[in-house]
Amino acid sequence: MMDMITRFKLAARNAARNRRRSMATLASVVIGFVALSLFEGYFVSVYSSLEDEVIVGERLGHLTVGKPGLFDKGAQDPRRYAFTDRELARATARLSALPGVKLVSPRITMSGLVSNGDTSRIYIGEGLRAEDMLALRGEKYADQPGKLDPQRTQGAVFGKRLAESLGLKAGSDATLLGATLDGMVNAVGIEMLEASATGSLGTDDKFVLVSLATARRLMAFEGAERIVLLLEDGSDLPATAAAVKKVLAAEGIPVEVRDWRTLSVYYNQVKSLFDMMYLFISVVVAIVVLASVFNTMGMTITERTREIGTLRALGMQVRTLDSLFVLEGMLIVAIGCGLGIAITLAAGFLINGAGITYMPPDAAAEVPLVVELVAANLGGSLFTLVVLAALASYLPARRASRRNITGALSHV
Repeated sequence: MMDMITRFKLAARNAARNRRRSMATLASVVIGFVALSLFEGYFVSVYSSLEDEVIVGERLGHLTVGKPGLFDKGAQDPRRYAFTDRELARATARLSALPGVKLVSPRITMSGLVSNGDTSRIYIGEGLRAEDMLALRGEKYADQPGKLDPQRTQGAVFGKRLAESLGLKAGSDATLLGATLDGMVNAVGIEMLEASATGSLGTDDKFVLVSLATARRLMAFEGAERIVLLLEDGSDLPATAAAVKKVLAAEGIPVEVRDWRTLSVYYNQVKSLFDMMYLFISVVVAIVVLASVFNTMGMTITERTREIGTLRALGMQVRTLDSLFVLEGMLIVAIGCGLGIAITLAAGFLINGAGITYMPPDAAAEVPLVVELVAANLGGSLFTLVVLAALASYLPARRASRRNITGALSHV
C-alpha cells in the first residue's frame, strides 16, 4: 500500500516531467487567481464603503424604529405615525437601557422650499441632534465635513450644489419653508454652517441638514417622526429588532423596526450588481482552470497509457492510480494559487499605495480605488480551485485507469 507522502512525491515528479505543459497550466491558474482575488478585494472594499456610507453618511444607523405604517403611509398622515413627546421620552429611556444600544437618535424629515431672500429651491432635509451626529460618526469619521454645531442650534449644513445654486457661503442666512404636521405653512430662519457634498448627485442639489430643535420649530411638533439606533455590534440585527419591539410593546408603544439594508435601496441595487459581476468572473475563472487542468491531464494520461497498463499489470490498484493523477493536478493548481496569492498581495499593496481615484456613478466626488484583501477569501478561492482541479484530473484518470490492461500495454 503506497502511503500519501510517496504519492505526493510521485505526483510532483510527474508534474516536473511534463514541465512545459505544467508551466502553461500554472500560468493560467496564476492569472485567473490574481484576477479573481483582485476583483474580490475591490468588491469587499466597495461593500465596506457602501455600508459606512449608509450607516454613517446617510445617517441610517443600524435600525430605524417607527410607528406601524410609518414607512408605507407616513407621508399621508404624518401626525398619526409620529411619536409624541411623551412617547418619545418613554421609548428613549427603554431603548437606551437595552444591551448593545450605543445611540438613540430621534429624527424628523422635512421638505419644502429654501430661500436666500431672492431665489428659492426645493429641498429635502432631516433634523437631528448635533451630539447624535458626532456619536454616529465616531472617531473614524470625526473630522469629515458636514457637521452640525451643538452651540448653534440655527445652524444648517447644505448640499454643496444646493448652496452654490443659492449663492450661499458659510455664515449666510436662509429661510426654510415647509408644512407643519397639521398641514399649515411655516417658516424658520437658519444660518449655513458649511456646504458639504452628500456623495450623490441625486441629493447634493437639494439636501439640508438641521438641528432637531430647528426641525421641530418648522414642523410645530415636539416629538419625532422616527428613532434611529446605532448598535455596538450590528451583526445580529433581527435579534435586536425583536428586543426593541418587545420592550416598547411593554410600554404600550407598538412599533415596526427596519434595518439599514432594508431602507437603503441604493445599497441593495449596487450590491446586487457587484454580486452578479463577481459570480460571472468566478465562473469564467473556474471554467478556465477546469479546461486547462483537464486538457493538461488528459494529454499527460494519453501519453502515459502504456505506463498505466504496466502499473496495472504489476498489481497497482485503480484507486491508487486515480489518486496519483488527481494529486498531480491538485499540486499544479495549489502551486499556482500560492504564487497567485503572493502576486495578489504585491499588486494590492501597489494599487492601494498608488492613490488612484475614480468617479463612481451618481457620485458627487471622486473616491479612492482600494483593494481590501481578506485572508479567508484568498483561502476560499484556493480551496475551490484545488477542488475543481481534483475533479478535472479525476475524469480522464478514471477513464484511463479502467482500460483493459492488454489494450493499455499495446497502446501506441
